[in-house]
Amino acid sequence: MLLITQPRAGTSHNEILSLQIAAEGLGWDVVPAPYGWRLDDDIIQSGAEGVPYGSQTFCEVIAQQMGWEFLQQPFDWLAKLPRQYTERQVDFMTLADAKKITERKFIKPADDKCFDAKIYEPGEFHPSECIQDDYPVLVSDIVEWDLEYRVFVSKNEWRPLTWSNYLFHGQINDPKLHRMIPGDLPHIENYMYGLLENCYLNRMNASCVIDVGVIHNKGWAVIETNPAWASGLYGCDPGLALVAMKESCRKV
Repeated sequence: MLLITQPRAGTSHNEILSLQIAAEGLGWDVVPAPYGWRLDDDIIQSGAEGVPYGSQTFCEVIAQQMGWEFLQQPFDWLAKLPRQYTERQVDFMTLADAKKITERKFIKPADDKCFDAKIYEPGEFHPSECIQDDYPVLVSDIVEWDLEYRVFVSKNEWRPLTWSNYLFHGQINDPKLHRMIPGDLPHIENYMYGLLENCYLNRMNASCVIDVGVIHNKGWAVIETNPAWASGLYGCDPGLALVAMKESCRKV
């Protein structure tokens, strides 16, 4: 098994280093990619199974070279969840339709990060003209999140593997501080197991990251889902995060 990581830089440095150490502990081979992202021919021709880790663009470039295929959630997965798991209206649409919105909304790309995911005032949403009008977009009602958690999920084992609190009442949470509400663990586990049971009926295609949290005066809800191989650890166990990454990438 092979882990190919993006060159370490900025805030991702420590996370990539922890994943490399965890992978080596599991007996994996670890290859830091060169800055040009072009792998050596002997690595490409090895036929090895594995997973890349880094930005979505980096991972797609590496997967293409290695003959790896990603398993991902459908872009409309969040919008098709039952309302009890979103606690807000979430709509899936094209970029062209999103440009026509006349209300204050939270708008985010459904694939990659080609424009800023944020609250847009009426008439403010003007993404780059380079983005095609059929690009997939998620539009949701605006809510206030008291708590936010990152959860790496295994579809194969059908359970949450590792999780951490990354937003604590408006402040970015340092994982080393472990600031959490009393009874945190059973709340998250119960919510996640209930969600996963429902996801089976809502086309959960792959092991992934599912961010969940507590909406002010409403309760638990799903924030979003992202590929495990392109998501920050935010204090999650790197060895368990690698399990989700491995399950979401396969040799073609």
